[in-house]
Amino acid sequence: MAFAGSETTAISLSAIFYHLLRNPPYLTRLLAELDDAERRGVFADETPGVISWAEAQQLPYLDAVVKEAFRIHPAAGLPLERVVPVGGATIAGHFIPGGTIVGCSAWVLHRNPSIFGSDASFFRPERWLARSGATVDGKDEAERIAAMNAAMFHFGSGSRTCIGKNISLLEIYKVVPSLLREFEVDFADGRKEWRLWNSWFVRQLGFEVRFRRREAGKVG
Repeated sequence: MAFAGSETTAISLSAIFYHLLRNPPYLTRLLAELDDAERRGVFADETPGVISWAEAQQLPYLDAVVKEAFRIHPAAGLPLERVVPVGGATIAGHFIPGGTIVGCSAWVLHRNPSIFGSDASFFRPERWLARSGATVDGKDEAERIAAMNAAMFHFGSGSRTCIGKNISLLEIYKVVPSLLREFEVDFADGRKEWRLWNSWFVRQLGFEVRFRRREAGKVG
């Protein structure tokens, strides 16, 4: 378990920072949330400069950003395969003979417009935030967000969920706000686009950023 989730975590962190930098209004909103939490005394600084898991759970826009990065760039790029048991199985109304290899791709599932909206191909953290009194296709906000959460497949699902899931989540929810609290982040060269290499994990190539320490280590 010492290295569980290490590669998927690195891919997810890269996706978070890439999409924030490519979409400055979302980065600005996340920084504003950190700034507000700073003013309200949310961060105890028990470990100087490091935001705890409990503190990160008080940052709803951070949660929306992380979920949206998981959705738009799941670390695994190929179907998570399973073998239908002897005797076959009925899946989504279709009978599948025993021994058949089946699988589901998070990259396809996470872009389903009937679940994630007509803009499912775009990075938009606000889709994870409930709008008071709003309905979409007859669903209220609680139903809509619950359906999206149920369809998320970036760690797999059920008894075969990634064993490193909780370690990865802990790291991501602590690292992202802690870095943004302490540093200004920008592309090393904003003209360069990253390249994706799918070898089961969808790795990012050519993604380089600069970190500059914020004055007094504070947001804003």
